Amino acid sequence: MDWNYLYASFDGRLNRKPYWIANLILIAAGMILSYLLLKIFGLSVATIFSLMWLYPTFALNVKRAHDRNRPTWLMAVFFGLLVLLTLLQFFEIDQVGGEPTTLFLLVSIPWFVLAFF
Repeated sequence: MDWNYLYASFDGRLNRKPYWIANLILIAAGMILSYLLLKIFGLSVATIFSLMWLYPTFALNVKRAHDRNRPTWLMAVFFGLLVLLTLLQFFEIDQVGGEPTTLFLLVSIPWFVLAFF
């Protein structure tokens, strides 16, 4: 596999098998590194890492969207909403008294719908 093509390039197509292999590698490495960074450096560094880790995830998913004839802007909206959700949770704007805020719901519901699409 060409790792640079998989995780850094936005052009081309990617069928199911290479997508899932690359995605599972990305998920496993991301979970391990996030856990280690959270335990060693704290929430701030782990959140910054998670936001940076979205770049290779986005590149991989854009190629899969091309293969499924989905528009790239749809992936951009999905990942943009994901960044907003991460920032809302980091700055603790996502809940008040254990209930989700209106802003959090306005961002999370469209993100959830796009996740199924």
